[in-house]
Amino acid sequence: MKDLESIKDKLEYIDIAMELLLQYGKKNPDVVDFLSKNMMVAEDEENGFRVVLSFKKNEE
Repeated sequence: MKDLESIKDKLEYIDIAMELLLQYGKKNPDVVDFLSKNMMVAEDEENGFRVVLSFKKNEE
């Protein structure tokens, strides 16, 4: 149970980053439009971790 709490605490930083990206997207709709058709990838060559960023819009 303690491990789960530790993971939740660590994931909180990712949640904060995602909220900041959403706020950025609200202020920069051209970036959202571009990233809804494309993606950005950042990779750490040392450990092979990769982050992929794209925006998805709900089509209502």
